[in-house]
Amino acid sequence: MKNSDLTGKVSLLLTKSKLPDDWRQNGAQALRDVFEDAGYQTNLTLCENPSKIRDCIINDTEPGDIVVVGGGDGTMNAILDTVIEHKVVLIPLPLGTANDFARTLTLLDDPLTAARSAIHGRIAMIDVGQVNDQTFVNAASIGVPADARHRINPDLKRAFGAVSYAVANWQSWQEMTPMDLSVTCGDNEPQSLTLRQLTVTNGRYFGGGLRPSEAKRPDDGYLHMFAIRDSVDTLSGMDIAAELLFGSVDDSTYALTMECDEITITGQDGAPVLADGEIISKLPAHFTIHRRVLPVFAPNTFFDLDTDGAPQEESPHANLTQRALVNDIMVDTLDFAIRLEAIFPVAKSGTLRAVCNDGARDLRAISRQLELALHKYGLPTSSPDPDLHSLEELRDHVMGWLLENADQRLAHGLKTRSDALSTQTEQIDMTQLPSDAQHPINALKSEISRISESFAELKA
Repeated sequence: MKNSDLTGKVSLLLTKSKLPDDWRQNGAQALRDVFEDAGYQTNLTLCENPSKIRDCIINDTEPGDIVVVGGGDGTMNAILDTVIEHKVVLIPLPLGTANDFARTLTLLDDPLTAARSAIHGRIAMIDVGQVNDQTFVNAASIGVPADARHRINPDLKRAFGAVSYAVANWQSWQEMTPMDLSVTCGDNEPQSLTLRQLTVTNGRYFGGGLRPSEAKRPDDGYLHMFAIRDSVDTLSGMDIAAELLFGSVDDSTYALTMECDEITITGQDGAPVLADGEIISKLPAHFTIHRRVLPVFAPNTFFDLDTDGAPQEESPHANLTQRALVNDIMVDTLDFAIRLEAIFPVAKSGTLRAVCNDGARDLRAISRQLELALHKYGLPTSSPDPDLHSLEELRDHVMGWLLENADQRLAHGLKTRSDALSTQTEQIDMTQLPSDAQHPINALKSEISRISESFAELKA
């Protein structure tokens, strides 16, 4: 589907219970303005539940319409098939608890900002995963996450959002019996594994901002799988949690990872499969991928994440070489500074607090220098999720409640993240950078090296 296929009409389909208070009073006028100012005929419908949203898409839209669906990942999962079948274009408006699908598309948690950046982007065709006869867009899990779904306290979820998942997962990790499974990935031979958890991902995020792979995109045509063996003890499990939060499990010594387009899992018949926050199937399970079948309106930052491609020909800034890589470094540098600031108030170790405080200050200064040097090239093209600070601070509190040596766990995760940023900076060809950007990039390399060494000492 192309932008030329659009009808010029937008249907705002919002879940009543998730509306901001001021939208209830004024009919979401500010949201309607975003699309009307962009030249679209806009219609608002308030829906009681995802079933009503599906009915609206079926009865009130035509192919080429844009549907802006307000809700969380469970709502998005419920309307996927309808969006695909009726050939409308989806914009996920983040009004849920986790909003991992919106985060995968680089949409910020502020609904108006998300709507504005999406409608001024372009159409992307996204892969959709399938387990048995049910589709999913983010991830599907067996074991601890599926068991934890039944343990989530509704009051805790309303009060603290994503942190309720961390508490429920901790309980499941402690109490759930590991599962004996046979896992077949693609044409490989089946593996008999005893696992605490197995997760198959299609998107970049799941579970409220966890990221299993640095390279995973929802349009790459593959499923990414990671599994945690029963031999992983509680402390090592916290290391995996830190890797998911701060980087990737692709190189983890604790998690088994694979990538393929078809996965079959047998054993433990009847065990639940959790996908996009809801129980949608059970074992045995057959996973497949449907390539580029879901049309979404994504902001330009989503396309800039594809570092393998050349700059878009229509881009007014295509004359800057390494544009996507430089953009990622700028955004990830500020992202890392936010993470350090989030951990500073909850760290117990004076050394960890000092590293976080000094590192955040220096990284923000370097970010400002880079932004000044590269502003004329239209960089950066995005900013970190503004809710990242509060989300990670809550998670860090949970880790502090559970473990006396939480500082070491956090240091391990932060070192993984700093090493990833260091790898990015080493990929830069300095001779191709504008001269006024070379000094801050060199300063960034030096600062990241210093931070990484400090974290290595802390986690030892």
